[in-house]
Amino acid sequence: MSIKCGIVGYGMGAYHCELIKNTAGLQVAAVADVSKEARERAAQKEGVPVYPSQAKMLEDSDVDLVVIVTPHDTHAALTVEALDAGRHVVCEKAMCLSVAEADAMIKAARRNKKMLSVFQNRRWDSDYVTVKTAIESGLLGEVFDIQSAVGGYGRPGGWRAHKKHGGGMLYDWGAHLVDQIVQMVPAKPVRVYANMQHRVWDVDVETQALVNIHFANGCDAHVDVGNISWIAAPRWFVRGEKGALTKQTLGDETKAVVRTKINGSTVEMTLDPVKTSWNSYYENIRDHLLEGAELIVKPEQCRTAIGIIQAAFISAKEGRAVPLKELGV
Repeated sequence: MSIKCGIVGYGMGAYHCELIKNTAGLQVAAVADVSKEARERAAQKEGVPVYPSQAKMLEDSDVDLVVIVTPHDTHAALTVEALDAGRHVVCEKAMCLSVAEADAMIKAARRNKKMLSVFQNRRWDSDYVTVKTAIESGLLGEVFDIQSAVGGYGRPGGWRAHKKHGGGMLYDWGAHLVDQIVQMVPAKPVRVYANMQHRVWDVDVETQALVNIHFANGCDAHVDVGNISWIAAPRWFVRGEKGALTKQTLGDETKAVVRTKINGSTVEMTLDPVKTSWNSYYENIRDHLLEGAELIVKPEQCRTAIGIIQAAFISAKEGRAVPLKELGV
């Protein structure tokens, strides 16, 4: 049996098509895009029916799973529409723009008894899995500080330069980094404090965001994303009671360096990167739908991350720490 997938948005949706085609048990069966040029490219490359809207695709095709790859501000409405049409949904990150939108999406999945997941593919990034594995091994002792950063220098482009569409680095890269932190820290996030910069580029989105997340176990996590950094901060810096870890770059370009105590002696070592693949995301979607395997990326987890991001914007605007219970997280 093969799951028929309909892709909504053939910009980054073209990449989703490649992952789906590389996953046995899934097939690209339709594409929808408001752009005529994108529909023509999809028809030529994918060889499937194309539609000018998700609504038309839902009406005229028999796709089982809808993959939504559109600007962030459209995710909630399109997801609810697809779920109410009786389809399973994979939604690109960021899941949505607010906890209220996340709740509407989750409620739609529950009332229609359909799967909802978010494309948090960077849970399978080698650097993240390597660092998470090191923490869970106890190599650093009890961890109390995690710094996670992605930054560079360049003007935001396209819809990502516009706040009304959910642009900016915090809803873009930040959605990945916050999601990773939520999975990494074995405690409930309690409050958020954030500062944001609006410098250099003539856009109405933040150009630098520094978000502190305090967890119930005393751990603090710092997410640092932006596009005004001439030199990038280390991808990871983690401190524990027994040791510390740093990793300079994404992926497996550099090895994580650890300094810790083993048998009473201070030791410095490098960690071999854990091999990972983004294909694992869609393999889990397939296994969940066909075999009942546990869904790895659950919408409730992503709701927590969206709550943190929403709290960060409130904090930066009002200059205060925001308890997540204010947002129902």
